[in-house]
Amino acid sequence: MKDNSCVTFLQWALPQLNMRWKGFRKVRRQVCKRIDRRIDELGLADIESYKRFLGHHKEEWQILDHFCRITISRFYRDRLVYDLLSTEVLPTFAEEAMERNDPVLRAWSAGCASGEEPYTLAMIQHYLLQPKFPECQLEIIGSDIDPVVFKRARKAVYPRTSIRELPAAWQQDAFVRQKENYRLKESIKDYVR
Repeated sequence: MKDNSCVTFLQWALPQLNMRWKGFRKVRRQVCKRIDRRIDELGLADIESYKRFLGHHKEEWQILDHFCRITISRFYRDRLVYDLLSTEVLPTFAEEAMERNDPVLRAWSAGCASGEEPYTLAMIQHYLLQPKFPECQLEIIGSDIDPVVFKRARKAVYPRTSIRELPAAWQQDAFVRQKENYRLKESIKDYVR
């Protein structure tokens, strides 16, 4: 399928899935590959045939919706943000919490996808905050609307590419290697609900 015909298709289909084209410009190739494989799987001739197929098979919209959900996530993905959180924001909050005699900080990772964001916060708590503020606790909640990626978050098993931006010491200490993947240790996982 040519890129321009896929773009035209996505610009037509996405609003019907309550999604916006603007968010798909950078990931469209991945989505188009998935759609192209589905067209082959269904034995259809082209994207126009798939569009007609959608008109006659309402259940296919759920499959298309699944193809359009691209999660781009890694541990420590926005390094500057996490550095700022770990060196300034969270220590300031911890000091304030200790001053008011309420040593619990709470964080909510809404749209946590496969869990990399809340588990990165858990590592910051475990490796950086806990040693400086042993009485202070960081309670982290992760939530996501997509049950498939949320299941992955609960499982907490990741490919090497997901953990590559973490400090090397954290990679070695926080994960157990399982063949090609890395499973997050319970000691880190337990910070997140």
